[in-house]
Amino acid sequence: MTHPGPPHNRADSVERKAERAGVRNAALICIGSVLLIYVINSLSLSNEIEWDRGTEPPSLPWIQEGTAIIAILAGLPLILWLGQRFPLEPGRWRRNLAIHCAGVLIYALLQVNIMMTLRFAIWEGVYGHAYSYDGSALDMFIYEFRKQAATYLAFQLVLSTSLGIEQLKLEAAAAHSDARTNHRITLRCGGRVMRLPASEFTSARAAGNYVEVRFGAGQHLARTTLTDLEKLLIEAGVDAVRVHRSWLINRACLTQIAPTGEGDVTITLANGETVPGSRRYRDRLAA
Repeated sequence: MTHPGPPHNRADSVERKAERAGVRNAALICIGSVLLIYVINSLSLSNEIEWDRGTEPPSLPWIQEGTAIIAILAGLPLILWLGQRFPLEPGRWRRNLAIHCAGVLIYALLQVNIMMTLRFAIWEGVYGHAYSYDGSALDMFIYEFRKQAATYLAFQLVLSTSLGIEQLKLEAAAAHSDARTNHRITLRCGGRVMRLPASEFTSARAAGNYVEVRFGAGQHLARTTLTDLEKLLIEAGVDAVRVHRSWLINRACLTQIAPTGEGDVTITLANGETVPGSRRYRDRLAA
């Protein structure tokens, strides 16, 4: 019979799995984007040759762009590894930024060498003459370096975003698990993460991209939505009910419902707080 490992080992395993998913998703997005650009650029060059009545063979744009794409993708594992291993996060960003500057140079050198090697080999075999380019080798490298620096930055942004999404998923899963098992509500308030007893919840009001939440005598401005907060509260066993587009209350704290004469109501809670109730949500109060 297999026994689960210690909690910290399971947590590490979940985090590693999420990180692998983030890197995998980033790689797929980068590859898909590069292949799409390959098709668009090749078709554009083919159209330009046709419009100019050029004598270049039809395969030229596809092979020329293809060698660049192969070289770009050859360096993708290096970019993803550097981004995963040396993130630009507080406390280490200066050292890691220097590493990424070196990484850009290494990636550009790798890309240019692979691209040129392929072109020299293919041009001789397919077109019967050596590949040539305008300007010096240094001019060509500077030209390519600008493009590859932008590519490196774009890939790093995709990776950072993908890893961030997976981290948010982990945090959301942990918050729901905490609500179900420990009856605590996890809130992100600025740079703090607060875990509050679900039973102390009284009310919450939407405030732009935030929610003003009241637990007992304390009030907190949390980065969440009323819908997500309601789900957490219900999982934690709280009879949370939406009474207005912008308001959520704990039904257990409700003491009075007073009609306003226009179909809406004014709700009074046990702590003396008054909350507006919309006619649209009155059926929920009666449930």
